[in-house]
Amino acid sequence: MKINIASFGGRSHLLDLARELSELGHEVRFYSFVPDKRAKHFGLHPKNNYSYFLVALPFIALMRLTKQAIWSEFLFQITFDYYTAWFSRPCDVFIGQSPMHLYSLKYLKRKYGAVTVLERGNSHVLDEVEVLSRNPRYKGKTAKPKFIISRDLRGYKTADYISIASDHVRRSFIKNGIPNQKLLINPYGVSTIDFRPTELTKENPYDILMVGQWSFRKGSDLLIKLCERTGYRLLHVGPIVDMEFPDASNMDHVDAVDQRKLIEFYKKAKIFVLPSREEGLAMVQLQAIICGLPLVCSKYTGGRDLKSFISDPKWIVEMDEYSLKSLEQNVTEALALAASQIGIRKYIDLESISEFSWNAYGKRYHENLLKL
Repeated sequence: MKINIASFGGRSHLLDLARELSELGHEVRFYSFVPDKRAKHFGLHPKNNYSYFLVALPFIALMRLTKQAIWSEFLFQITFDYYTAWFSRPCDVFIGQSPMHLYSLKYLKRKYGAVTVLERGNSHVLDEVEVLSRNPRYKGKTAKPKFIISRDLRGYKTADYISIASDHVRRSFIKNGIPNQKLLINPYGVSTIDFRPTELTKENPYDILMVGQWSFRKGSDLLIKLCERTGYRLLHVGPIVDMEFPDASNMDHVDAVDQRKLIEFYKKAKIFVLPSREEGLAMVQLQAIICGLPLVCSKYTGGRDLKSFISDPKWIVEMDEYSLKSLEQNVTEALALAASQIGIRKYIDLESISEFSWNAYGKRYHENLLKL
């Protein structure tokens, strides 16, 4: 099967998908601004990689210069949506990414008869915007311009199928009028080379680890209140987005690091906590599980979907309601679980770990494609 896959521009999980589908025998081409050398670093053969890095360079510079201004990102997306369509080779399947790809979905369906799949990493855009607009920084205004929302909605309508990673996202789409038969559910994978069972450091470990954007979306304000109230020691690894990181003796921040170095931070904490308000399926949860940390999550992280991959679901503690009280109760429960762990922390077996791999993700995607 000839499969063209296009990302937002960067690597994303779609490079991993391209690699896995290629290894399963498909003729795959991955379209992005990822150079051949970097794609090869992540296991994708240069013959499968179509990089528009040099063409995209002025747009990347513009986005950095404008600090990711909405208009500069939109200009990039429109330009390379058309670019992808015009420079794509003939294909049986085209996999694009929401909300960037719209014209390419229409063009490749019309020109080559391609089956089109839209990758959506978050909940339905109307639900996403409703949640994010609660952020005080927007002062009652919508979190996304109407033209971006409209583009996303047209993408849902245009694509033959929409690929999502969790059941709460499926429910979000159905609530907003998308038929269930149009949705393909497939939880993401994780590198089983970069992440493995760990032993908690004996040198003053943190109570809580959070990896990802420090933001309203990720529920960072709840973590601040929790640590202020309880005195728990927290370590955050990742970029600061729209919420100031506290200058507190029990809260430490580290800027984003290379994925291969993250395991060193998982070794430093007793539990992993992610009280997101809106997600698709946060891949850092899979990393935490493989590293053996008990996981506390909200109903909106996709954590519930991961329970089916482990023999004892007690290690994934989901908040009953989105509140500080619920978070504190769940963190207390998870810390009690962590206290019972001795030596190497491992609560999933090798078979379960293999189901978390990118190889398993690719096989599930392959099986979905065969059913289309």
